[in-house]
Amino acid sequence: MPALIKWGILGLGKIAHKFASDLILVEDCELTAVASSNEDRAKVFAKEFGVNTFYGDYESLYADNSVKIIYIASLNQNHHGHVIEAIKNGKSILCEKPLAINQRQVKEMIDCAKKHKVFLMEGLWTRFNPAFEQVLQWIDRGEIGKLRYVNATFSFYGLDKEFDSRLFNLKKGGGSLLDIGIYPLFLASIVMGKPKSIKASAVVSETGVDEQIGILLTYDKSQAILYSSFSHHENMRATICGEAGEIYLDSRWHESPNLKLVKKEESFEKTFDFLGKGYTYEILEVNQCLRNNETESSKWSLQQSLNLVKLMDEVRNQTGILYPMD
Repeated sequence: MPALIKWGILGLGKIAHKFASDLILVEDCELTAVASSNEDRAKVFAKEFGVNTFYGDYESLYADNSVKIIYIASLNQNHHGHVIEAIKNGKSILCEKPLAINQRQVKEMIDCAKKHKVFLMEGLWTRFNPAFEQVLQWIDRGEIGKLRYVNATFSFYGLDKEFDSRLFNLKKGGGSLLDIGIYPLFLASIVMGKPKSIKASAVVSETGVDEQIGILLTYDKSQAILYSSFSHHENMRATICGEAGEIYLDSRWHESPNLKLVKKEESFEKTFDFLGKGYTYEILEVNQCLRNNETESSKWSLQQSLNLVKLMDEVRNQTGILYPMD
C-alpha cells in the first residue's frame, strides 16, 4: 500500500469542519496538522478530529515537513497571501473557492505554483461529485443535443448578519458573487465555455458589496441566466437545456445527488449515494494528482480557474463592485 498523503488545514472555520469530516473518510490520506491564528481554536479543532499537531500561527504549518498538501480555508481576502507563502515553502495547495479576489492575484498564484513546481487547485468541489460527473457525461454523449440554455441560482437569507461579517465587508472579499455566485458562473463556464457577451446588474448594500446579482451570458446560439443573493431564500435548482432534451439538478443543485434527464420520448431520474458530504471526491482527485506527480487537475485546470475569475472581474466591473485589493 502506498504511503499516506499527509494533509494540513489552514483556517478552521465552518467550511474547514465540513472538509475535515470528509477527509478522514478517505483511506489513502490523513489529516496531520491544523493551524489557526488562535491557538485555542486550533487545539479544539485538532482534538475533534484526532490530530496530534496544531499551531496557533500559519508559518509553523508552512514549515512542517510532514505535511505534503495544505487545504486553505481562510477568508477570501487572505487566499492570495496564504497560498503564495505556502507554495514558497514547497507545499501543494487545495484552496477554497474563490481562488482569489481578482485575476491579477490568480495569475500571481499560478505563476508561483509553476515556478516552484507544486500542485495547485481551486476547491470547486461540485466539479468532482458523481452526480455532476454524470451531468457532464450526458452532455458529452449528446444526450440533450446542442446546448441552448443554462439557468442556475444560489441564494440564502443573510440580511441578519452584521455589516462587519465576511458577507458584507469589502475588506474581507464579501458579496454574493464571490461567495455563492461563483457556483452558477462555474456551471455555465464548464458546460458552455467563454461567452461572447456578459451583462450584469446588482443590488448593492450600503457597505458596497452585492446583495443580489443577475448575470446574462450570451454565446453564439445559446444563453445562460444566472443569479445569486443574500437577501432571500430560493429553490436553488439548475437547468441545462439542449435541442433534444433537458437536465435538471435538484435543490441544492451544487451538492445535490438527484438528477433528471428528460428527452422527447422518455425521462430518467438518477440518485447518487455520496461518501460523506461530498468533499471526498475533490480530495480523491487531489490525492490521485499528487500520486501521479501532476501539478494541476485536468478536470478543473488552472486555466479554467483563471477564465472563471475573469468572468467575475467583468461582472464586478459592470456592477461597480470594487475591492481594496483591486
